[in-house]
Amino acid sequence: MVTSADAADNAFNATLYASGPATEGGRIPLAELARLASELQATLERLALSINGTLIKTGRRPREIVDAVRLDFVGFETGSAILKVSRTGQGSLTGDHLLEDSFRALANGIKSIQEQGGSVPHEFTPQVINGLRSLTGGIGSRGITRIRVTSSSAPEFEFNAELRSALREIELSLVESEATVVGRLQMGDFSPASLLCRIDTYAGSIQCAFGAEIRDKVLDCMDQLVMAHGIAEMQPDESTIRMLRISEIDSISSRPAKSLTQLASEQQISPVDSVDAFATAPADGVEDFLAAIASARGGDR
Repeated sequence: MVTSADAADNAFNATLYASGPATEGGRIPLAELARLASELQATLERLALSINGTLIKTGRRPREIVDAVRLDFVGFETGSAILKVSRTGQGSLTGDHLLEDSFRALANGIKSIQEQGGSVPHEFTPQVINGLRSLTGGIGSRGITRIRVTSSSAPEFEFNAELRSALREIELSLVESEATVVGRLQMGDFSPASLLCRIDTYAGSIQCAFGAEIRDKVLDCMDQLVMAHGIAEMQPDESTIRMLRISEIDSISSRPAKSLTQLASEQQISPVDSVDAFATAPADGVEDFLAAIASARGGDR
């Protein structure tokens, strides 16, 4: 049975005000809406796990944690693009207010990171930082330039280009480090919800992600030999890259391959019209070659 007190505890809501060219006319691309929603939900889950003291690892997350911070999309208003979210269904009736705590930690942590010389809160694990990097990766001058967030339980905060830059400066744990890879850029997915590609190196293929701010540059480099730099998520053995989040990428110019005709002309070689040409051709150095073999064999020809 849900009491009126439970319902009051349940009354969490938040509003996201998205601004930028992509929201003109009170619209927002469906792919961008899906990306923002999924990244925000995942970030809250990671924060909830961190606050709860649960180890974040691959695989399914504890159901009770996920349910406690789950949000529903409950409304859209025009203006810029105003998105309203609220606690899912009955939400968490455990009395621990994990959703409110997670949202408050998100707001306070973002404000701390954006401050000059601000520190990274202990709740902001590498997984949380990575999620925020992905969330802000789609913010750019051609799409959504900023997202202001208000809620019933936390101070107002904002996702913007300044936060994106500040997140890049944060050093992560030893399982992540800066890396540069060289290879051929392949398989680009340029939809706002994805922004993924693959770089084929001599050692194997590396999956990569990138932000909207370098989307055009990545597109220009497709099917070319490139040098990409960014933050690498390492495999548990810490010797191979699982994912590279590209921050810089440049094509590597290579000399165009020469045709057989060009190579033959440079080496002054002409086509052979008859097998007899091989019999009459001078065999310079053959005797010296045979003598060297005989010497290596101890004089036994």
